[in-house]
Amino acid sequence: MKKQRQIRKAGFFQILAIGRSEFIPYLALAAAILAIYSNVFFNSFLFDDQSMLVQNKFLHGWENLPSLLSNSNFSGADRAGGFHRPLQMLLYFLITQLFGLSLPAFHALNVGLHAVNAGLVYRLGRCFNLQRGLAFAAALLWAVHPLHTEAVSYMSGTADPLFTMFSLLGLIVLLPDFTPRRIWLASLLFIAAFLSKESAIIFPALASICLFLTNKKRLQFATYYKTWPLWLLAFLYGAALFAFIQTSGFSMQDTQVAGYADAYGHNVTNRILTFFATLPFYFGLIIWPSHLHMERSFDVFTVFDALPVLIGMAICAGILLQIAWGRARRGLAYSWGAVWFLIALSPNTGIALPIDALVYEHWMYLPTIGIALGLGLAISPWLKRTSKQMTIGAVLLAGVAVVALAMKTYSQNEIWKNPVTFYENIFSSGTDSGKAHNNLGIYYMSRGEFENAVEEYKKAIAHPMPLPQAEWPMLHTNLAAAYLGIQPTAVGAPSPDPIQALKRSLESSSHIPEAIDELKTALDLNPNLYLANKALAVIYAHEGDDAQAALYADRAAKIVRQ
Repeated sequence: MKKQRQIRKAGFFQILAIGRSEFIPYLALAAAILAIYSNVFFNSFLFDDQSMLVQNKFLHGWENLPSLLSNSNFSGADRAGGFHRPLQMLLYFLITQLFGLSLPAFHALNVGLHAVNAGLVYRLGRCFNLQRGLAFAAALLWAVHPLHTEAVSYMSGTADPLFTMFSLLGLIVLLPDFTPRRIWLASLLFIAAFLSKESAIIFPALASICLFLTNKKRLQFATYYKTWPLWLLAFLYGAALFAFIQTSGFSMQDTQVAGYADAYGHNVTNRILTFFATLPFYFGLIIWPSHLHMERSFDVFTVFDALPVLIGMAICAGILLQIAWGRARRGLAYSWGAVWFLIALSPNTGIALPIDALVYEHWMYLPTIGIALGLGLAISPWLKRTSKQMTIGAVLLAGVAVVALAMKTYSQNEIWKNPVTFYENIFSSGTDSGKAHNNLGIYYMSRGEFENAVEEYKKAIAHPMPLPQAEWPMLHTNLAAAYLGIQPTAVGAPSPDPIQALKRSLESSSHIPEAIDELKTALDLNPNLYLANKALAVIYAHEGDDAQAALYADRAAKIVRQ
């Protein structure tokens, strides 16, 4: 009794109150994750890693730390867009300071966070009085699922495991009795969660449904009054986020998806219909995780009678019926798991605020925890009543599922090995992406394969939606650089003078006219590009056209003076 009283008083540190026998599940989960992710540690930086890590000047030097923490995660690469996630960027900064742009060090961060989260999923199950074996099975199935490789193997995916870790810690601190002391401690973890990713705003809702699951007075509204500090924090953070969006110049034009600016960004009904259509898609990937890749093509749905929309509506109707009539212990578990899933997915539905993508695999990282633990809680009463043979059969079935999912995860990690395997997987899956073609072009340029780079940049420019409009000039300047054979700076090497690199390339390039055309196109889109103007001045001087050289040199000088 005295020991229990001490644990209860410990607040946050109750999660460390683990007996010796309880260490075994945590170690086993960590060992399993280390095994199936053992082939990611030397995988290349990919996709947004280039902007967030490789080209991020704020990661180098302590004097840049204030800028890093106060700006978006793309601002260090002088790129538009991105999110304000200071804790994620702080971790990247510390790793860069200690190890440089070390692939093993950065991947160890994500794998380590995933291992911690697997242990926290197990711990949360135990907080719900789930038997050790079932809590372990639920955590293991969740941990090895290949759907999570996008959050773990992809270096820029750190935000998902990071905010999930703080959210799970907060829930574990709150349970079982949600005392005021626990709520204030959980509030600190909530702050850390939304400083990791804005999706953490749903934490108070997750806390409320956990209270609903564990409290016998779940149907009394007064039961939930005690969570008011969490809801207040969520409101304040939401208001600050809304103010940031309004002052940052956000518009519906930034949320064009496959050319559907009006059909999606300006039409709430279509966003709701599209959300319904994503549900069967996501559940399909959870049950049968094949053809996993980023940059998916997904239509905006505008009619009620489309089959995916009808299936999604049926899923939501089934959840509502389950909540209304599933009041037995098993029914309560099903309801809790389904509501957790919907709450955790809600920031990425695009209903309240349009988003610039319709589906991503990493958005399943937190929602699937509800499915795993909900099924475990629902199966628990059945296992207590069933025969020994049926129990053995259930264990064998779970074992087969774990092995199959783990093998798929290990093979999926190979797809993240380098840009060629990564982008070719996207293209072979039937998705054509302007952003993917542009990034593959950058990779080919870094290897000196300029002809391949030219082809990829042309595909990116020809794509109906290559990149956000603010970045269209970059596509043309990249293509101009590929025509001229200018190789990007290698990771970790000192940055050369780009104008000197241009002058050297002009001595051997046979595609100067093509490069001039692309630079002029970039300036038609954005006349205030200093390097494009300066490059044209140097090129025309090399070609002996002094008038044009003087014109573009004067424009470049005016930009510097502005």
